Amino acid sequence: MRRLPSLCLVSLLLAACIGDIGDIAEGAVTDQAMTDWDALPPVSAPDPELRGLPSREAQYRALCATPRGDSFWQAVCATPRPSITDFASLLSAAKLDENRAFALTGNSTSLVKKAVSAINPRLIIFPRVTEMREKPAEMTAVAFVRGEPFVEVVSRDLSSGDYNFYLFTFERQCDYDAGCDLASLLTEEIEHGWTAFSVYSEEDVENTSFDCRSCHQPDGYGTRKILRMQELENPWLHWFPQRFVQRTESDRVLTPQFLGAHALDAQYGGVPIATIQHAIDEGSGAQLEALLVAEGQASQPNAFDPRIEAEVKASSSSPTWEKQFAVSLAGDSIPVPYPLADVTDPALRAARTTSYLDVVTGAAPRQSLLDLRDIFSADAKVKVGLVPRPGASGRTVLTQLCSRCHDGRGNPALSRAAFNVKNLDGMSREIKDRAIARLQEPVTSPLRMPPWRAADALPPAELAAAIEALRK
Repeated sequence: MRRLPSLCLVSLLLAACIGDIGDIAEGAVTDQAMTDWDALPPVSAPDPELRGLPSREAQYRALCATPRGDSFWQAVCATPRPSITDFASLLSAAKLDENRAFALTGNSTSLVKKAVSAINPRLIIFPRVTEMREKPAEMTAVAFVRGEPFVEVVSRDLSSGDYNFYLFTFERQCDYDAGCDLASLLTEEIEHGWTAFSVYSEEDVENTSFDCRSCHQPDGYGTRKILRMQELENPWLHWFPQRFVQRTESDRVLTPQFLGAHALDAQYGGVPIATIQHAIDEGSGAQLEALLVAEGQASQPNAFDPRIEAEVKASSSSPTWEKQFAVSLAGDSIPVPYPLADVTDPALRAARTTSYLDVVTGAAPRQSLLDLRDIFSADAKVKVGLVPRPGASGRTVLTQLCSRCHDGRGNPALSRAAFNVKNLDGMSREIKDRAIARLQEPVTSPLRMPPWRAADALPPAELAAAIEALRK
């Protein structure tokens, strides 16, 4: 049985010691290839946006019934079905257990942006390219942040060169019991003991907040899909570790924050903590940049301008960043990354780091764990688009927080296409009233606008402004 490092006293071993965190639960299924997934108990608290879709065997059959030319589909749909029971076996199936590189970011503009900071970073694992930046024969990359049981996957079609995007979701024993608590979601425990998985194509999830194309198809439905990296140049302000070309400010600031929380873990996203700590050229934003250049993806919409770091150092503000932020306010691009390396409130980060270490070492019970994701500074919440600027007009609120999925560029056949924030004046009264109702849905509702993964609940004044704009 696998355990995380534990500093618990012997007297605590049967009580609160979190040496139990990371265990594969007793009796949990460990060989999915031999398991009848449909014989497993139902998930007690399924994701509200995915609960209406097939899962397990039904979804596996549906996915594999339509041949795809990328290496990830070929691996997942091989006969016999691969046994993927933890992060390590997922990386093996994706051919990312060898000759790979990785990068962590403390600020994300992806669908998981609310969860991402240096102490709960988004990890991307991808093929390592040569110094000549030659395009790899196969390309599969995975992205993961602790907090929810899914991994994002992209894989290049070997014949057409197009990119196929997947949402890989997994189940664990806690999903069948009372539900997975914070400790099971935010510690290394989430990376082990997977009992079943479901793989959804980009078409399966395009009418949910998991939609890949809203970011990876910036020119609209039917156009080419791209890989995204908004900080494609030195200084890679939010990426770490970063000693590949030179040690950056992000490495000096963010790597110690990460290690301060995770030094006692064995791994993060399948990558050993020691590898992350000592990485020179295996892990960095520069390596991810090299992959995108090799893939012909060097041109990025509204990419983070490297002059921003120097401008902020010189005067604590950046005209260049403000100009780029205005592009996202107008709904013409996803948000530009934060102008500083650290998005967190120092006091919140310190408290949650202490809580995490106390739980992992057994000094505190798992039920006491504070949420590592809830640590953004007030300034960062505004500038990364989790909340609108105070006093913003109703139209600005709607455009900023809804345009990623409702800007008229998506699949016109989807139900969400009826709501287009770029055409409020041409929208029917019925659609506007429906939007007003959804803005007032409870925070936990899957119908709430904006979705909880995309933004915080709107402050009362900005909510009222948005509703008033829709009433006109």
